[in-house]
Amino acid sequence: EAGATGYLLKAERPEELFAAIRSAAQGRTTLSPPVASRVMARMRAPRPTLTDRERDILGQLSRGLGNREIARALFISEATVKTHLGRIYDKLGVDTRAGAVAVAKEQRLLS
Repeated sequence: EAGATGYLLKAERPEELFAAIRSAAQGRTTLSPPVASRVMARMRAPRPTLTDRERDILGQLSRGLGNREIARALFISEATVKTHLGRIYDKLGVDTRAGAVAVAKEQRLLS
């Protein structure tokens, strides 16, 4: 399995960098303290609760549909789609369609 085993900020001292490399070589994960704090905050944050309609819209969004196509598929107006998208963005803490889909997949909000 490929991927990162740690994340350090570029301001880390050289000895911290070397220690992180040794840890990674041993299969351990190393995070800079500010990064670790953000990760922990995200893990502790309650998972957003989406309504059934918001999940429907998010599902259509993940298929690459635009507002007009989503509205037609769900038998609602484009304005209603836009309203729901705004609420979805707020709940997921994003401001783009791609961001909403990415966070939804990351948090397993899409089936």
